[in-house]
Amino acid sequence: MGEIQNQENILLIFQKIIEQESKTSTYKFALLRAVIDLITAQSPHIEERATHVAIPVQLVSDKCFFYYWDLIAENYSQIHSGRTLAFEVQLKELQSSFQNYWDFKQEFQNPNYSEELKERFVSLAKVINETILKNPVKYIGTSMGQGYYSLFQVEGGKAIRSKSISGYFDLLLCSPKILLEKSYFEGLKVYGGLLSGSNSIIMNWVDFMQNKTIKGPSKSNKAETIANEDLAVYARRSPLELLLQSDLAERQTASIRNFWLQKMKNGHSVFCTWSGEPIKKIEDLAIDHAIPFSVLFNNDYWNLVPAKNSINSKKSDKILSKQQLSNSKSRLLSIWKEYQSKKELAPIFLSQCQISLAKDTEISLEKLYDKFLKINEGFVDLRGMESWYFSKEAENIN
Repeated sequence: MGEIQNQENILLIFQKIIEQESKTSTYKFALLRAVIDLITAQSPHIEERATHVAIPVQLVSDKCFFYYWDLIAENYSQIHSGRTLAFEVQLKELQSSFQNYWDFKQEFQNPNYSEELKERFVSLAKVINETILKNPVKYIGTSMGQGYYSLFQVEGGKAIRSKSISGYFDLLLCSPKILLEKSYFEGLKVYGGLLSGSNSIIMNWVDFMQNKTIKGPSKSNKAETIANEDLAVYARRSPLELLLQSDLAERQTASIRNFWLQKMKNGHSVFCTWSGEPIKKIEDLAIDHAIPFSVLFNNDYWNLVPAKNSINSKKSDKILSKQQLSNSKSRLLSIWKEYQSKKELAPIFLSQCQISLAKDTEISLEKLYDKFLKINEGFVDLRGMESWYFSKEAENIN
């Protein structure tokens, strides 16, 4: 009972931070949302210490690129008084070179940068890392009455020098870390989904950009009002839509889709990951986000698997049950082995696995599966999300 009470107190602390502390920019929302997303995804780069956890700032920056990419492209204000974010000019320059965030991410998380992109990526990483440390990390939590650095403390890293950087992993190694007390870490693990949902961080972020408060009987109605009003008045994607990444066109799966399509065209058998049934027609092929995109915002190759369209529709945005993962384990490992062995996919697949699943130099597919299972189960155990498994009997009935 004491532990539950402590976690509820922590929830109230974070709620107060989000609702009551000064809002001069959206940096605070971005930092909190990034930390919650990294904890939810169980990032292998979060280090647990005796009393604190250490989170590389570079991972937070990575999330900020994702959050801000479309918001900046659509010219939504992120700071008061007509000023721009510290990294906005550089990010806009990159947007002119990349069609969308996912193309940028694939290049940015590369273990080896091209000379053409290296200086730009390193410079951008420096600016956004410093911005996070000097702004939200310093000021967030002042409502706790303990002055600056009340919630997060800073642990230095190696200096980022262009000559010493080969690619993304060097940025991670050189990244300073922010420290968060374990009690807060555990609280966010349990309640992070509530804080990051439509009733808190994201809706406050939307309110900030709208520069007004939409009054209504409930916050659920408020979300709908903001979205509808913005689309009608501005004829562009609403800030709520951008923050929730609900636009299906943003789910870039082309490389993996083309890989499986080519196998089918060459006469190779392709099987549905969840049912084990052969996918005989090209129009029956779907590329499924094993852990739904709507909860993890992840387009990494390890999360993209072939499925039959009919079965993918039934799975929808549900979380895989333990039984389903057990039934599909051999197929999932086989898929990853294929990605690992193909020269056109292997470098990106390995890099994404080291960033999201296991930071080991040598990738073990069994270890990847164990981590994948742990992340997946977290959405059921900690978020209470609905789980799903394929039932042949139910399929026949339907």
